[in-house]
Amino acid sequence: MRRRIEWIDLVKAVSVLLVVFMHASNTLYDLAGPSGATAVLQHVNHLLEPMRMPVFFLVSGMLASSAVRRPWSQSGNRTLGMVYLYVVWMLLYFGFITAFGSAPSDPISAIVFAKSGFWYLYAMALFFVIARLLRNQPAWVVVAVALLPNVLRPLTDQVVGGLVPGSLYTSMAMNLAFFLIGAYFKDIVGGLAQKVTPWHAVALGTLSVTAGLLWLETPEMIGQSLLPLSLLWVPFGISVAVLITRNGAPSWSRYVGARTLSIYVLQWPVIFLVDSFLPGDLLANPLAAIAFPFLLTGVVAAMALWLHSLPGLRPLFVAPRWVTHPHELPVFESLRPQPATPEPVTVTAGR
Repeated sequence: MRRRIEWIDLVKAVSVLLVVFMHASNTLYDLAGPSGATAVLQHVNHLLEPMRMPVFFLVSGMLASSAVRRPWSQSGNRTLGMVYLYVVWMLLYFGFITAFGSAPSDPISAIVFAKSGFWYLYAMALFFVIARLLRNQPAWVVVAVALLPNVLRPLTDQVVGGLVPGSLYTSMAMNLAFFLIGAYFKDIVGGLAQKVTPWHAVALGTLSVTAGLLWLETPEMIGQSLLPLSLLWVPFGISVAVLITRNGAPSWSRYVGARTLSIYVLQWPVIFLVDSFLPGDLLANPLAAIAFPFLLTGVVAAMALWLHSLPGLRPLFVAPRWVTHPHELPVFESLRPQPATPEPVTVTAGR
């Protein structure tokens, strides 16, 4: 169990950093335009796409597996808490960009239909509810059905794009099955992970990189399902994490892995500022261009970890108890039926 938790922390930490790195690379392209450096970075990010979010959701599902079996009243952190954090950060972000003259055109629609980079928080709440509601159904059937939108990705894109233009529901549909696999088959995934050897990692890495490069060089595969690649890349990522943590995890991985949400949400205001005000001329040098996404990723992570450590900002990263346990509020306590107080029994002494 100790090792399993350690590799999960490492996977979470690396995954969120890869997500920020991808968005930082996209920002570089926006600022500096196409170049050799941006082309290399785009290829690297595309190569990692089948692993980056799927493995993130897989381990998130594993961490939620025990909560799926609990009563709703004991699952507030994963339902009401996530909704609270999603709405708070959406409102904060909209207020932030509005202050710089970039007011959203339809903020209500953006919040309700997940039309922003904060869709991960939305998905975490939605996925947990789905897993909780279907927990008594055959797990393999639920996962198989959840895989269909991924397998039929072009159709999913078409249907979702027609029904809710601009939403990130397609991204959610691509990752739901991985969360459910983690939630329903945690012991199997953990058991397989414990059996990993260096040879497994080498074989999976060779297959993953080879298949990924072939996919990148095949234009017909653009827009098609990444599931076959994810089935290689996700086990590869897990195997590397298990091997690294087998004799003790890096000191930073547990700390960062427990604060991935902070890093994820803070990237958006930072990237907005950089994208809005950093002169693109500063990134004309190839070395500066290559260093930029690494530097921006480090800045986002450092700022997020620092802000997370400030007690006064805790409600921005952890939902307050009054949100996650509303049934404990005095107003609800007063509505609960109180046990009847037995009337005193008077005993009269006989003559």
